[in-house]
Amino acid sequence: MNSKIITVAALLVGLTIAIIMAIQVGQGEFTTVYVTMFLMFSIPILMILGTRSWYILPFAMLAELPAVPLVAGKAVSLAEFTIVVFAGVMMIAIGQGKIKIKIKLNDWWPMLAFSGWVLMIAIINGGGLAILGSSTMGGRKYLTVIVALLGMMMLSQMIIREKEAKRVCWLIFASLAMSGVYLAGSTLLGRVDYQGAYEFYNWQQGLSYISLGGIFLLFARYAPSHIVKTPWIILIYVVLIAICAYSGKRMAFAACCIIPVVACIWHRQSIFAFFVVVLGVISISGAVMIQNQVTSIPKSLQRVLAFLPADWDWEVEQSTDNIFRDTLNRWAIVNVEENPVIGKGVSLTADDYRLMSDYVYVSQIKHEDDDVQAFSHIAGKNWHSTWLGLAASFGIPCAFLWVVVQIFVMRRSWKLGRQFEFESWRNTMMAMILSFMVYGVMRSVSSGDVAVLAMGGGLYLGLMSAIKNGMRQDGIESQAQEAQVVS
Repeated sequence: MNSKIITVAALLVGLTIAIIMAIQVGQGEFTTVYVTMFLMFSIPILMILGTRSWYILPFAMLAELPAVPLVAGKAVSLAEFTIVVFAGVMMIAIGQGKIKIKIKLNDWWPMLAFSGWVLMIAIINGGGLAILGSSTMGGRKYLTVIVALLGMMMLSQMIIREKEAKRVCWLIFASLAMSGVYLAGSTLLGRVDYQGAYEFYNWQQGLSYISLGGIFLLFARYAPSHIVKTPWIILIYVVLIAICAYSGKRMAFAACCIIPVVACIWHRQSIFAFFVVVLGVISISGAVMIQNQVTSIPKSLQRVLAFLPADWDWEVEQSTDNIFRDTLNRWAIVNVEENPVIGKGVSLTADDYRLMSDYVYVSQIKHEDDDVQAFSHIAGKNWHSTWLGLAASFGIPCAFLWVVVQIFVMRRSWKLGRQFEFESWRNTMMAMILSFMVYGVMRSVSSGDVAVLAMGGGLYLGLMSAIKNGMRQDGIESQAQEAQVVS
């Protein structure tokens, strides 16, 4: 009887929740539904699975999904929430003696140096009252850097072998794909405003995430010699690069063209790199010739090719002007000149709020070639250049330390990848990490946020450390098998 009562009660509760969620969806409260469902399922799953639920970390640390609101306008990002909750799971496991934390300075030191410098600047310049406010602005970013370090350290305690590597690769793809669907869908529904003035460069931007995720996985997994013999893989690549072209994201499109070349080098089939480059040049030249002599190609494709001289549509040329980015770079250089060693930090000050809201003041201090819209980004330290932005906010040494992280990740991923056969999923995972960092270097001229950088760096170093743990476990098992054979 009691079991029947519990079952009926559970069904009634489930039905009530479903009705409430349906009403919320009908009222357009998608964020409320997302947060409610996320909390209902994520925390119980983490608690039930324990340390086996670590797979959520790679997904959360890469995905760009809605922040989880707390109270009084405060919020935490999905990555921060997931890492903190999983840290609680780890503490329980440590208390029960199921896991022992190992300090791995040889694996961590680049991120420790980079993050340590950032946090030192936070102490010198002050965190600011905004540190517990928005999840994307002000001194709040310092907390994200700390949480990213925590995520790296926890991932470093895991063991990644073939089965785990395969899951991580697909989770990385899923995180990018879901981010793309969310960003595109949210813009279409009016939940996120990209402030896109052009129909061909608005909600489509989110689609670039889907293309990148697919191409990263595709060329990390399959050798060029295999791809050219497999029509369905070629078709998938054509579809993915077409989606990226439709998104209008120039740097993402460039990455989709460069990653096949990286794959040729990775798979030790450099001869194919020549043919890939030739085919790319022919295809792009053909598109330019069609635009100049036959008919207009789609505006989104025009935008990604607008760096080439051609008779582009006037709207496309207007959408690719660099006045906004030039303004950010000009003021970043001013900040570097004023504070070349320690920068100014990312905390929001009274002067920053003035830059955001006082248009009369902005008109008085701006350069004649400046874009007024850029000043709110200047105030929020939202520099559209990784190395220059880091130098402006945290000093030139910080920019140098991030270059060290980038070189370390690329070198370590290459070295570890050489330890496995190309058919191995661990090799695939290392190739994906290398591709991510190559893309990160490419994007350094157009974007960069210390919180996002810390999450990425922490993720890559943590995963590579876990790969090394798996290699050690392979060695232990191999020795045990040899001992059994001898005995």
